[in-house]
Amino acid sequence: MDTITFISELKETLLSIESTGGNPSLHVIPNHALLGELKRFVFETATQKGIRFSGRDDPHGHDWRYSSFVGDVLDRERFERRVRYCIIKLREFGIPETDYFAYVSKALDITLAQLEKNPRERTPRHQPSRASIQNLVVEEIAKCFETWYYPSDVSYYEFATEHQLATYDITSRRWRLSGIGQYVLQLSAFELIVFLCALEVTFARKSTSSRYLNKQTLDTLSKAQPIDDLRFNRRERLPMSLRWYGIVDTTTEEPLITDFGRRILVKTSANLDVLRDVIMLLTESEVGGFEFLGGTDLIEQVKERTRTSRSLIQDQRVSVEIAVNLFMTGHYLDSLRIFYSNIEAVLNLALMKIGLRPEDFGGMKPKLEKLEKEKVLSSKLSSWLEVVTSRNKVLHGNIVEDDAALVKPLFFFIGAFWNRLVEEVDFYFEKTAG
Repeated sequence: MDTITFISELKETLLSIESTGGNPSLHVIPNHALLGELKRFVFETATQKGIRFSGRDDPHGHDWRYSSFVGDVLDRERFERRVRYCIIKLREFGIPETDYFAYVSKALDITLAQLEKNPRERTPRHQPSRASIQNLVVEEIAKCFETWYYPSDVSYYEFATEHQLATYDITSRRWRLSGIGQYVLQLSAFELIVFLCALEVTFARKSTSSRYLNKQTLDTLSKAQPIDDLRFNRRERLPMSLRWYGIVDTTTEEPLITDFGRRILVKTSANLDVLRDVIMLLTESEVGGFEFLGGTDLIEQVKERTRTSRSLIQDQRVSVEIAVNLFMTGHYLDSLRIFYSNIEAVLNLALMKIGLRPEDFGGMKPKLEKLEKEKVLSSKLSSWLEVVTSRNKVLHGNIVEDDAALVKPLFFFIGAFWNRLVEEVDFYFEKTAG
């Protein structure tokens, strides 16, 4: 799969989740009793039939396809994934849960029957049957245990879940985008890949992984070397995502980093600290109950809330209008810097209205805490203090100017905070004035 197709279909999946709630049948809760029964069925059947699995010492040669099947059965996670594919298909056919074992065990029996044959007699595909519709369904389910079987729709939902882009709401039986998922929808294809690399590094385990990128691998791949000098032995377990993102070319005799991949890695390394702060900002704010909102609707809300506020002075209204215009014309960093300064200006204004001096407070956090204590701001808004964690990184220019598009979606996040802040300040002073 090429990189453009991967990014395009990932975005289509996220947009589908955002607009319709996604496909609920793709969420499968592991049934450990069923998994145990199916594993027991495989080993009992293989034992009864005396099936010998091909291996490296087999006189007919190493049959990787059937060894892979055995690996799927022995590995808990891989077997669970294969059975999950089966259940998704069974749901599509409307098969009741009470019949899952009967169908999947028959599908496994087909696969095991293939193992009984000599290598030349084995067929890669199951021949169509003239039997009942039930048998046809079983033959279709048996494909789930083929090495090549990896349904694209399921893989994109798995990717979205593992990257914290989407979650499944059991109560409403709908998928929903996370703040991170909403954020990536605002990025172009190139920036999206950089962001996903940073996301994998941020949430990576300390140990190496054959699936996703980690800091150690990023540092190794980002060294300033000519592309041809950085090659890898095929036995090295490079993260699979590097292939999906077009960073590594595996079609050559030895995998190597592409020119496109080099640019991705360099930008990821250069902006990693900023992107980590953005990722943690989105994650921790969502835990606090604040959602990421994007699109033109929010921009209009920012403009309307600013225009109608009774607390803001004219200079602030003009300043926010400038920030919005800068954002609309692609000057994302300048827009964010102006917005941040206006947020602090509102806090200063609120402090002065209750008889306090802003200069007595060092930074936005103590100002917010004081305004919460005085009941000017709600505790929920005050708890959203993580919004300031990216302040220094953005205002002090720690992000490369040419890469400002990476923080473009942050405008929508800050805009939502601005709307809530102005609303609460207006409400407090209107209430106390009355």
